Amino acid sequence: MQAVRRCAQVTLALSALLAQHPAEAACNRPDIQFAVPPDGADGVPPNAKLFARYRSNAEYTGEEINLQQVGGSTQQLTGEWSSAETLLGVVPSLEPGESYSIDWPRLRGVNSASLGKGKTVAFEVGSSLDEAPPEFGGLSGVSWDVDRERDDCTDSLEERYVFDFDLGPASDDGGRESLMVLLFQTKGPHVKGDVPEPVSVQRMPRAGDTLRLTRTLDDGEGDVCFAAVARDLTGKVSASGAKEVCVETVAPPFFNGCSATRSPARGAALA
Repeated sequence: MQAVRRCAQVTLALSALLAQHPAEAACNRPDIQFAVPPDGADGVPPNAKLFARYRSNAEYTGEEINLQQVGGSTQQLTGEWSSAETLLGVVPSLEPGESYSIDWPRLRGVNSASLGKGKTVAFEVGSSLDEAPPEFGGLSGVSWDVDRERDDCTDSLEERYVFDFDLGPASDDGGRESLMVLLFQTKGPHVKGDVPEPVSVQRMPRAGDTLRLTRTLDDGEGDVCFAAVARDLTGKVSASGAKEVCVETVAPPFFNGCSATRSPARGAALA
């Protein structure tokens, strides 16, 4: 009887979750994920580039990017697109002490006519150039779990590894809040030799927060290792890429019965 009640509770919880996240709302929409500098940033270096990262199915086809100086003129810019990182960047002309807003465009998806979400970001420019690479302690620990979620597009339940990384201290003369973290898998089922596999580009989390990575079961099972570098608004990177954290994962299932709730963290390892 307890098992029956547990199954019923799980079914209700899963139904509630799916009701909050209908499939048609997010399936394959090439939304912007983050921008650096972020909205409200100050002290942005006058020699900074500006970046926006979109979902992996986004495609840039020359959409205009407008940079408005508060109380001044508008710069109409053409972006530089990295399809590998789905990262859109511009090289603006920034005046020290001035305030700006940039309208990151809505992009279309690959082989799709649908538009994703764009974003308007406001920031203030400081007086000092960004001249030094970021200081970053790299990855300092990792824990893992398996998450089971319903895919918005296929409407099927998908199991994936979830890795949460502890990070070392980070700083930059262009501001910590504008750093990006480039995450690499250095060991795993599909990592070839000594060539790290780029797996994620994210904003640097707030101090004390973890960085999360999701991998397929096929990519994350067994003995896996990761490393990370920080990159600033001028493209300089930290010297942290040689520091690895490793952990050994186990393939699911971990439990009996019908529970579909997330289980406690299954394993952790430190560098």
